[in-house]
Amino acid sequence: MVKIVFIILSVVLFSGCVMTTTPPMNEYRVNADLSFSALSEGKCHKKSLKVAQAFSSNSLKSLKMKYAQGENKLFSYSQSQWALSPNQAITSEVMTLLKDLELFSSVQIAKSVSRNDMLLEINIDEFMQYFSADAKSSYVKVIISFTLLDTHSKKIVATKTFREKNSVALLNADGGVKALNASLRNILLQSSIWFEGVCR
Repeated sequence: MVKIVFIILSVVLFSGCVMTTTPPMNEYRVNADLSFSALSEGKCHKKSLKVAQAFSSNSLKSLKMKYAQGENKLFSYSQSQWALSPNQAITSEVMTLLKDLELFSSVQIAKSVSRNDMLLEINIDEFMQYFSADAKSSYVKVIISFTLLDTHSKKIVATKTFREKNSVALLNADGGVKALNASLRNILLQSSIWFEGVCR
């Protein structure tokens, strides 16, 4: 009996020694933190719009938060990740923008079975934090393209690419996320003016 108790205690103590505590993962959101008022009616007001899921690299479809250093090195933050992939989050932000602007009669998600007059394609070319080779400075680069198509004629109505490059104040994931969100905010502000011009 004593021998059995000793074996059980030994197993419990040994298990406690080999267990390691995993540091908590910090989750960050892509959040432009914008709200818009409805714009004046234009030629798009009687047309319905479907917003396609954004095209992007596979890395932007993941929750892993990546950053680049120098020209060729790509890494992932070990203790930080996205709460929602940038691809999904940016698509959602564009949806919110277009619904707030009320330029179209309705704005539908990509999975909607409804037929729509127009289709918006989003291409996320860049959404990344970069560090210098010596890791003493950092910046973010965001490049997003929009293409508006007429679903009946299959012709492109308008297309536009927006670019933002901003320095990062804090040389870590938190600083990168703040700069990325600020860059996305600027792009959405610019795109709202563009959408209004297209529908004027």
